Amino acid sequence: MPPFPFPLVFRARWARLSQGRSVGSTVVAVAAVALLSLAGTVGVASAQPRRTARLTASTVEHERGVGARSLGSPTEGHLVGGAHIEESPWLRIVPCHRDEDVRWGLPALTSMIDRAARGVRKEFPDSVLSVGHLSRRDGGEVDMHASHESGRDADLGFYVVNQQGKSIFAEHFVAFVGDGSAPSWPGAKFDDARNWALVASMVGDGHAHVSYLFVASPLRARLLTYAQRIGAPYAIRVRASEVMAQPRGSLPHDDHFHVRISCPAGMEGCLEYPTRNLARARRLHARPRTHVAHDATPLAPATPNAIPAPTATPTANATPAPNAPPTSHASHARAPIPPVDDVPAAPAPPPFTLPPALLDSPIDDVDGIEE
Repeated sequence: MPPFPFPLVFRARWARLSQGRSVGSTVVAVAAVALLSLAGTVGVASAQPRRTARLTASTVEHERGVGARSLGSPTEGHLVGGAHIEESPWLRIVPCHRDEDVRWGLPALTSMIDRAARGVRKEFPDSVLSVGHLSRRDGGEVDMHASHESGRDADLGFYVVNQQGKSIFAEHFVAFVGDGSAPSWPGAKFDDARNWALVASMVGDGHAHVSYLFVASPLRARLLTYAQRIGAPYAIRVRASEVMAQPRGSLPHDDHFHVRISCPAGMEGCLEYPTRNLARARRLHARPRTHVAHDATPLAPATPNAIPAPTATPTANATPAPNAPPTSHASHARAPIPPVDDVPAAPAPPPFTLPPALLDSPIDDVDGIEE
């Protein structure tokens, strides 16, 4: 027998090699058998996949949406095998939508949102992204939306701070104007730095391709001006200027971002551009064209150490709080939106060297019906 143990399969080889051979030859043979034994052991080990390799493959499949499919268009489609977005330290569901389950999307979309929110929180530690509607589990129509049907759309609230720069949160999306203030929320400020960080992360994401980022024109101009002022990478600024736009025939998107990603490469049945659901369009446009806000009650002033929540709905005999806006329904409903052909041109943004938003096709009622 050899001086050290070998597997049984090599003992016969040792016996044959050791018979009638010199000591030198025997030593060479022992070395050869040892190498064969080690090679066999390595071969067995390499045949067993490593856990980290399996996790990496699973991650790649998740990012590519293997098993998930977006069928049809954003305005007339379905979702198969979507991913569910969950709350985390850097992401919350807007409270007024928490009881609904409209939080499904293609894995490429949900992962992009999670990465972007995580990145903003890393740069600004108290940041939490507010998420509204994505799609239903199986896609299809979503109340108060003309899109969000195929798992490629998501509504994301703005990052908001008070006068001391501390993050503050509301129960629903809040509208902002071009100077960064919110008429219904005294003291609240549209946070340029955090909102630009969110936009830059999404438009520069390497796993999902943003096709549109709908937002009101004054806020778009504000973000691009901020990006230029801080010296953001030119390529990211150009990309953001191409996808950010205020949609036509829709609400202005002055209270949230609406992000839409493109169809993943090779996904059969996915239609890139919205299609016209004629039956639904007739139902929507038969309604009066006045928009009712999520909550007609004004928000409390943004204080340094408190997270504001909506105040109780005032009664008929209640006395308005000092300095608070009027609480009548008419004062908080958006003004009727005129027909698309009569909409006046948006105010010209400040001088800027980047190209204007590029819309490849007309977008009608992309999000938020006019009622």
